Amino acid sequence: MAKKGKRVPFTATHRPDSKQVRTPPQHSESRPSWRFSTVDKEGPFAWPLGQDIELEIVQKLHRFDSMEWSEIGGKQHHAIPVHNLSKSAQERLLEIRQDDIDEVFSFHLKGKSRIFCIRDRHIAKLLWYDPEHQVCPSKL
Repeated sequence: MAKKGKRVPFTATHRPDSKQVRTPPQHSESRPSWRFSTVDKEGPFAWPLGQDIELEIVQKLHRFDSMEWSEIGGKQHHAIPVHNLSKSAQERLLEIRQDDIDEVFSFHLKGKSRIFCIRDRHIAKLLWYDPEHQVCPSKL
């Protein structure tokens, strides 16, 4: 395994038709990959498409690119079981046909604001922007 900060070369695999296929190293699976095609564009937690905050979100996600999921998870960034979400968040999951999941992953941006994704192995399927902490209100 390569040291942090160093590039790990792709492994060449020979196929019977004599073409080489480049395979990424397996440990890259533990780093997040962002899927933007899954953002919810409507509803109470719509992604802020074209708004200034969208750039801040992308910059925050960019900081996570070199981190592994195990480094990201903690007090501020964590999974939340669907049954702990607000009624409106659970209803929205049903409306957008994403109600077959057990949990969502919450990323703290700043203050009350959060972004939510559906984690599928290493892929973060970006879902919601929650500026007022209403997807899963704090009980504090």
